[in-house]
Amino acid sequence: MNNMTKAFKFYVQVEHYNDWSYYTRDFDGIRTSMRYYYPFKERGFSFEVITVTGTKSDIVKSFIRRFKYLGNIIDVVSISKVNNRIYEVVFLGDIKGMLKYLILEHGGIVVSSYVGNGIKDFTAFFFTKNINELETSLSKLHNELNNYGKVLTFNITNIPRTAIFTSPIYGLTDIERRILQVAYHRGFFSYPKGVNLNDLAREFNISKATMDIHLRNALKKIISSYLNNE
Repeated sequence: MNNMTKAFKFYVQVEHYNDWSYYTRDFDGIRTSMRYYYPFKERGFSFEVITVTGTKSDIVKSFIRRFKYLGNIIDVVSISKVNNRIYEVVFLGDIKGMLKYLILEHGGIVVSSYVGNGIKDFTAFFFTKNINELETSLSKLHNELNNYGKVLTFNITNIPRTAIFTSPIYGLTDIERRILQVAYHRGFFSYPKGVNLNDLAREFNISKATMDIHLRNALKKIISSYLNNE
């Protein structure tokens, strides 16, 4: 009998009704990424740090102004402006309404969380020696997530344990991964370039500014992972 601990990568996308994330659909081009979180379960809130980006500065400012009034937000601690289209927001959230803690309660380690167009996505890792227990736990997690909204994607993949620490790709969102693949194969990183930002933006039906943000975020994650592993 194999008693080795197995590693699994988990990816889920959810429309979280009545949560602050759901209302990003009202702000065209707004996207947020998780930077840090810490649960104060006994106090009923979570300490959260997110980065808010957008394609238009006026829409970003409008979202920032409205943020503290959205669902599951207890208080906004601070707002730091990076530039006209990028802000860092520190806030306290109602822990009962934070989906990442459902994942944590079922044994998952959440490593990334992104929000855009009303959809929240998480990437997490699970470690287990008992596949049946993991399947049971994930089934319960799926049902609980559906109580908060609509589960759009729910994937679990067996991966080598070493890949968690040696491959930066796990930290990329689905859109970042797909953009990098297309950019690479189309010659974006070649000299002379095979395609430019405008070409990639048209292919993915997004603005040039949004394409630039996705590429920069993806490359930053890969470089950061490489330097940290070094």
